[in-house]
Amino acid sequence: MVDEVPRISGMAACCALGGDVRSVWRNLLEGASGLAPDRTGTVVGAMPHDPWDADGDPWAACIAGVARRAIEDSGADPARALADPTTGLVVATTKGDIEGLRLPGRPVSLGPFLRRVRTAMDHRGPAELVSAACASGAAAIVRADRLIRGGVCRRVLVVGADRLDPFLVEGFRCLGAMAAGPCRPYDDEREGLSLGEAVAALWIEGGPGPGVRLAGAGQAQDAVGMVRPDPSGGGLARAIRQARTEARGGPVGAICGHGTATEANDAMEAEAFRSAFGDSPPPVFGIKGATGHTLGACGTLEALVSAMALEAGLVPPTAGHRAGSLGLDICRFPRPLSEGRILSVNSGFGGLNVALILEASR
Repeated sequence: MVDEVPRISGMAACCALGGDVRSVWRNLLEGASGLAPDRTGTVVGAMPHDPWDADGDPWAACIAGVARRAIEDSGADPARALADPTTGLVVATTKGDIEGLRLPGRPVSLGPFLRRVRTAMDHRGPAELVSAACASGAAAIVRADRLIRGGVCRRVLVVGADRLDPFLVEGFRCLGAMAAGPCRPYDDEREGLSLGEAVAALWIEGGPGPGVRLAGAGQAQDAVGMVRPDPSGGGLARAIRQARTEARGGPVGAICGHGTATEANDAMEAEAFRSAFGDSPPPVFGIKGATGHTLGACGTLEALVSAMALEAGLVPPTAGHRAGSLGLDICRFPRPLSEGRILSVNSGFGGLNVALILEASR
C-alpha cells in the first residue's frame, strides 16, 4: 500500500486549442476558441493531426505520441518507463475507433483498440480501458489513483482519447443535442453542445515530490434516463460530497464544470453545486466552449487544465459564456485562484457522475 497521495508529475495534450499544453493554456487564458465549421459546415473542435487515412495505425500513433510527451514532461524516459512492468496504463474513451467501421481490417471493439494503443507505445505493464461515456476520463483518473494506492502499480499513465467522425456527429445530431454555432456553456441562450476531439495524457506517480495531487474523489450513479441527467443534480451532488469527505473538507477555489451547454446538463450542474456547497458555490469555469465536447477524453483534459490552473494560480475564462441566470459565478475573464484546490466534475450518459478534487503540492 502507498501512503502518499499519488501526484500528477507529467502532462501532455492535443486538442482544438493546440498540440501542446503551453499552447492550450495560453489560448484558454486569452479566451480563444478552437471551434470552427468543418467541410460540412458543422461547428466542431478539430485537433491538429496527421491524416487518419495514412498507412499503419495513425490514430494509435497519435495517442502514443501524446502519451510519450507526458512522460517526458515528468523528466522520465518514455521507453524505459513504458517497458517497466510496474507502470500501468488506463485508457479512457467513449468509442475507441468507431471510424474503423469504414476501414476494412481495422478492429473497432474496445479490447482490440486497447491492444493497438499498447502496441503503438510498446507498453508492457498492466493495462485497462475505461468506457463510461463522458465520465470516462475522470473515472480513469480515479482508477489510476486506486491502482497506485493499492500497490498494483508504482506509476500509471492515464490517456483520454476520442476523435471526430461522421457516425459520432450524426448520432448527436439525431439526439437534437447539437448547437448550430459554437456552444455557450452556462449561458441563458445556450442551445446545445459542440463536439470536439482530443488526446490528453497524465503521468501519475506515487511517493513524494512536486506536482498536483488528487486529494479526493467521488463517483455516484443516478440512472434517471439513458441520455438525460437527473434534474435535481442528486447524483453529481453525492459524488461531490464524497470527494470533499475524502479530501477531509477544506475550501475549494474554483469548479471546472462539465459545461456541455445543453439546457438540461447545465441546469443540473447548477442544482448539484448548490446542493453540495450551499447558495454560494465557488466560481465556475468550463472549457468546452473552446475545445468542444471531447467525450471520453474530456475528464482527462479538464483535469489537466485544472492542474495547470493550480500551478499558475489562475482561473481561466469560459469561452462562449456571455450572461447567465443559473445562479452561478461563471468566470468570463481570468481571475486569481483564491484557494489551492479545484473541483473538476463530469457526468455521462447512463447517469455516472465523477468528482475530483485536485490540489497543488510543492
